[in-house]
Amino acid sequence: MASDGEWEMVAEKQVESPPEVYDHIESNSLKAASVQVNEKTLFYCLQPKEALPKEAARLCSSNLSIRCNTCIKRIPIFAQLVGSEGEHVYLKEELDDANVKALRSMRNKIKSSDPADYHLVLIDDEFFQANPKEVGPFCHVHFLKEQVSDAQLSERIKKLKNYLNGSFENRFQRLVDDPNSLKVILDVLPELVRPDHWRGVVTWAVNLSGVAEGRKWQDMAVHEKFQVMVYAMLTGRASDSIHLDMQQAGNLVDFMDSAESREALKAMMDDRSNPETYQVSRVADRLRENRVSSLCTVTLMWGLDGAPHQSDLDIHTVVNGIELFYGNPQVGKCKLDFDANASRIEQNPAENISLNQVGTFVIMVNNYNNRDNKDVPFKVTVRKSGQEVAEHEGTWPRTRAKGNKMTVCQVTVLAEDLVEKPVELSEAEQKKLAAKEAEWSKLFGEPRALLASETDVDMHLVSRSNGYPATQGAQQRFQELLQPKAKKQSLAERCKAEELDGFIERVTSKGFPCRLEVDIRNFAPAYITRLETASDVLKSNIVVNVFQRKFEVPQAPRSDEPSSARLDASWGLQPRALVRGFVKVHAQWFMVLENARLPAHQEWPLAGGMYPTNLKPEVHHHRSKWASFHSLVQPEVSRASSLIGSMLVGFSKFHFVLDGKQVTVSANTGSVAQ
Repeated sequence: MASDGEWEMVAEKQVESPPEVYDHIESNSLKAASVQVNEKTLFYCLQPKEALPKEAARLCSSNLSIRCNTCIKRIPIFAQLVGSEGEHVYLKEELDDANVKALRSMRNKIKSSDPADYHLVLIDDEFFQANPKEVGPFCHVHFLKEQVSDAQLSERIKKLKNYLNGSFENRFQRLVDDPNSLKVILDVLPELVRPDHWRGVVTWAVNLSGVAEGRKWQDMAVHEKFQVMVYAMLTGRASDSIHLDMQQAGNLVDFMDSAESREALKAMMDDRSNPETYQVSRVADRLRENRVSSLCTVTLMWGLDGAPHQSDLDIHTVVNGIELFYGNPQVGKCKLDFDANASRIEQNPAENISLNQVGTFVIMVNNYNNRDNKDVPFKVTVRKSGQEVAEHEGTWPRTRAKGNKMTVCQVTVLAEDLVEKPVELSEAEQKKLAAKEAEWSKLFGEPRALLASETDVDMHLVSRSNGYPATQGAQQRFQELLQPKAKKQSLAERCKAEELDGFIERVTSKGFPCRLEVDIRNFAPAYITRLETASDVLKSNIVVNVFQRKFEVPQAPRSDEPSSARLDASWGLQPRALVRGFVKVHAQWFMVLENARLPAHQEWPLAGGMYPTNLKPEVHHHRSKWASFHSLVQPEVSRASSLIGSMLVGFSKFHFVLDGKQVTVSANTGSVAQ
């Protein structure tokens, strides 16, 4: 129980439990959840992030343990742990005791099917060391050490714990919910040019979906979802804190969404696995995202394909005898266009220097902060107008000191390199390109992107009230007494309103005048564009553009990765903005905000909305040029009410302010990852 030094003085009157009750709860068998891989087992429990009411739980724990401080700390935590079959592992026995009943009642009120609402608690040696049976000469509430996780599995899951915090739930859902599409991808592997590039991740994904045993993600209890997620992390390829297959699985989701046929699927998979073009295209994408237009660029990238990515590598060179780097980003006409990992760690970091003057430049790399504490591979890509791309690979050794810069290559820029010139083509290639360009002109013409307005879509306007309820006079209150009372919503109607579809139906109905607002810091910025082409080459001319991160051009809506960008004053909005209405675009809701405008700031580079996945299959061979127009074509703004706000996708919950009161609405069941 407790020593004299552990006694607690409690002024409030307590109803202590009889000593025999403590005897029932002191020593406990722990039936944890488990996942077995290669005859090794990981044991774990789930702990809700929402704790029991502090004072009430503390009082009950004190009464049960006769005021033992160690037990007072342990009992509320133990009481919430969920183990095998989703059952609580502590206070399982039905005891006729007021304190036990109160604790059980408290924990039963905290339930959620959202994995983001739980912590994973490993049942390993560390767990038992942190919660020993004895502290000093006294015994405390504890679990018997009957099941202990394999040390290797425990260490692996600790490194990969960020994949279990809910941010990848939508990707898990897509893989679980569509096993048939995964089977199609598996079946085409023998027909690919590089089948081994995909075999590992596809096999892993198929096995992962099999754990769900045919159940849909939305129908699974939270402990069943964790069973799938933990299995996924314990299998497949991983490198330290990066699960390589989980990262690569984003491609599988793209294939499931975009491939129109078996042949199109094979073409996409071969295109993305081509080592001759993949790295070059990644560099081109980063330059396009950051609007780099220089003819001679040197790009440093690391963290490629799951390699260490947390270190702060920096690219350096010397211009006119002066060092150019992040601390001195422009010398002469040369400049550092973008930096990475200085304060915010990126998943795929990259830096770029534009060499805009004649000279010979020595390119160096420094690891300013080796957060990975290991060897860090990197690539430096040199691009010049009209010339083949040159790639240089290197590795920063873990033991190399900061400041001991590595020389990677030497780049000579001639005057002719600073003049844009076409790539020399053979006669056959010229004819092929001319035919392709003629087809482009006929099919696409000069594509335009117009900021869409309410006349372009089916707009669901919020049924607006004049404001918050005003103070009523006696006559007005008397008149209201004479009116029949509005019918109270049924339970089914109230439950329906808790999900996005039902909530929007309610606030846009004519019989429900209201004032709907949002705190803009809770929403990712987005806008809708209407595309115009010379012919019918698009699946839809209405597209949504969502900012996943600041300083990067917007993307098509993503359900597998929540956006980290948030609306701010640049969008013409106050911290709390009025919601004008909602638009459904491709089965997902877009929220339109009153008086929002497109920003004119480098933090928010605008784009037209030219996404390759929106092209019809017959013009898929034009996808590269179409994608390049995304950042080249700016949205044209009309005078009509523009569709600017936020795409309600990628998050499990959304927060609104309805008539001055905070309201939390769940994403439509099963629609988050559509």
